[in-house]
Amino acid sequence: MSSYLVTIRDTVYALTSCCFPNPSIYINKKNYKVINLLGEGGYSFVYLVKEESSHQLFALKKIRCPMGDRALSDAMHEIDMYQLFQSQYIIRVLDTSVLTDPDGTKTVYIFLPYYKRGNLQDNINANNINKSFFSEKDLLEFFLKVCFALKVLHNHHELPPRSETTTEQDNDDDHLVPYAHRDLKPSNILISDDGKTPILMDFGSVMKARIPIRSRQDGLLQQDIAAENSTIPYRAPELYDVQTGTTLDEKVDIWSLGCTLYAAAYGQNPFEASVNEMGGSIALAILNGHYKFPLDKEQDDPYSDEFKELIQFLLVIDPKERPTIHQVIEKLESILQ
Repeated sequence: MSSYLVTIRDTVYALTSCCFPNPSIYINKKNYKVINLLGEGGYSFVYLVKEESSHQLFALKKIRCPMGDRALSDAMHEIDMYQLFQSQYIIRVLDTSVLTDPDGTKTVYIFLPYYKRGNLQDNINANNINKSFFSEKDLLEFFLKVCFALKVLHNHHELPPRSETTTEQDNDDDHLVPYAHRDLKPSNILISDDGKTPILMDFGSVMKARIPIRSRQDGLLQQDIAAENSTIPYRAPELYDVQTGTTLDEKVDIWSLGCTLYAAAYGQNPFEASVNEMGGSIALAILNGHYKFPLDKEQDDPYSDEFKELIQFLLVIDPKERPTIHQVIEKLESILQ
């Protein structure tokens, strides 16, 4: 019964916070004016706020943690992941704060840069409305930079303990600990104010990439984690049916990259497009790799065969056959030459 009441309370809280946010908030000895809601999901809301003394704009992510230690731990994990990876193509945390309500509920605040051009999904939606397309060259250059962001995660190295001394025989791969984003999609790629630079965001789903699956129980656990953290149409097939004896790895992001590139080019996810046309389930379409490129009789396809081959290069069902981020970068650079 208490759990039910908590759910009702937080639903009411979500609705009122969404529609009638406090016009100002005081955090870390600074006053911020709330301008409007930028986005929401679960127990989190992202507001556009203005610091009242400097008039500087920020994106303020507010994460309410009503479910105890785990919710708070998840929020702090997101902050840790932002701080672990540094790149001009990865969003940076400007400030954080954890406040406690009178009822003991904690709320985590994360200050992030505000980008006025929104995210890639916003721009895809605008293209759909205007019946326009990104140029092939612009898309390839943009996605090459997305790959540079992913490379930072996939090529992460942990420093050896200080007691260890580096020798000539040390292999750099000995300290390689790849991470996977696990929720790469157009709405998680911001566009910087120059209109050309991607900024990878939403690191709550980021985790160590290589996970050996030793039992059916391990597999079911990973399926549950994927269901909670990875968006269905962009989720790699190996996360839908995790097989015992396999190892999940960073190539889940390569699949999502292929879906995202297709969506940026053609206005919707390839597997949503397939299901909309032929029916069935998205999960089954993904597991079977069922998608196709649109045939528009009213206008020529604006993308080359080489561009389509790049998408096919990424959307390989078997992760062992799917390219690494290094191979994707190499192919993109070759196409752009």
